[in-house]
Amino acid sequence: MVNPLTRCLEDYALPPYATMCVEDIVPAVRTAIAEMELDLTSVEDDVAASEDLTWESVMDRLEIIDDPLSRLWHIVVHLESVANSAALRAAKATVQTEVIRMESRRAQSTLIFQALERLRGGPAFATYSPEQQRLVEMEIQKATLSGVGLIDNAKDRFNDIHVRLKDVRTQFANNVLDAIQAYELLVYDKSQLAGVSDSILASIAQNAVAAGHRDATAATGPWKLSLETPVYLPIMRTCTNRTLRQELYRAHMTKASASPHDNAPVMVEILQLRRERARLLGFESFAELSLADKMAPSVKAVEAMLQDLVETCLPR
Repeated sequence: MVNPLTRCLEDYALPPYATMCVEDIVPAVRTAIAEMELDLTSVEDDVAASEDLTWESVMDRLEIIDDPLSRLWHIVVHLESVANSAALRAAKATVQTEVIRMESRRAQSTLIFQALERLRGGPAFATYSPEQQRLVEMEIQKATLSGVGLIDNAKDRFNDIHVRLKDVRTQFANNVLDAIQAYELLVYDKSQLAGVSDSILASIAQNAVAAGHRDATAATGPWKLSLETPVYLPIMRTCTNRTLRQELYRAHMTKASASPHDNAPVMVEILQLRRERARLLGFESFAELSLADKMAPSVKAVEAMLQDLVETCLPR
């Protein structure tokens, strides 16, 4: 039986959400990685042997080899955000490091980087459209910021940081999701929900039923409030009970800040890893690295803009 995810990539089709299952993810991703490795090696051999590089022989081929794994991994990441489960998390964790290593292999290819620089420095570059020239420049910059210029221990450490950052960012997101799912606020007095529409009352009563309160109804309650967006936003927008809104808001703003879903140590590690990665690339801070491919001219310019915004927004 053909893996529906692999077939999706081969046919350039829409994601097969109706027919795929979690068990399809790992083999499909590993197949895509293996094929990308072969294709990348082929491109490297060709550009290294060619004296006359063209847009088609470099940029078009890079886009073609990047596409399958990129599309497949976006499907996995999207599912993680909308249909998260223990099985999906496990499948993603199984191949995430392999995906990152393949992405680094592609981004740090010296042969590809040299081909891009030759393309930019060649006579045909002046005939490219502004958009094409910009794409070449962006590919070169992407490779530079991905550590193509690093060597030996510095490159190894950079790649280890890249893998670890992906892991802790996933942990951060999972902690947030788990904290949201763990929170509940039961309301037994309907007057506490004044202003809330009948449809939302029915929805949160059904949430109470699902939580074990089998007799809950939209008219008599109880009603289970949560931090899920379809519940949180309507309550914050329509409920006239300020005390209830404040309680829900505080829970929302402090989620994942206490055991067992505490993100504080995760955030500290993320900051440390970001700073180390920036320093390896020659930047003073992660903020400076972040601005390398953005329009803002400097960290100070961003800070000045934010300060102006604060002063404008504050009551006079």
